[in-house]
Amino acid sequence: MKRFFDLTFRPFFVLTGIGTAAAAAYAFWPEWAVTHIAKLVYREEYTILVQHWGIMVGLMGVFMVVAAYRANWRNPILIYSACEKTFMVCVVAANISQPYSQGFWIGAGMDAAVVLYTIGYFAVCGFEAPSSTDVLSN
Repeated sequence: MKRFFDLTFRPFFVLTGIGTAAAAAYAFWPEWAVTHIAKLVYREEYTILVQHWGIMVGLMGVFMVVAAYRANWRNPILIYSACEKTFMVCVVAANISQPYSQGFWIGAGMDAAVVLYTIGYFAVCGFEAPSSTDVLSN
């Protein structure tokens, strides 16, 4: 099973990191992102909150991509992303019957995959970060 994670870690976290980083659209184009991605009515009074959320999640995605290449970034980034993404999945699941949750289903699905992958990664590989040579050779 360790071989599975050795082979898939980098591509998985690069792809899901890019998907997560796409939330930066909310920081830079809040009205467009809210209406086209989340499929919600844009409310100008929430602009600061939307932009703040967008930059936080967008940077999380960038850091996930970096963690795919930097062994010393893995544990803190994976632990934080698993916590953040678990909460997002729970919030969407708790509101699944509400029409406003529909714009978040795809993101919550990706977040659930990241959480499950991270749990599997730590269960198999442990919390000891791989050496830099291990990361670079993958």
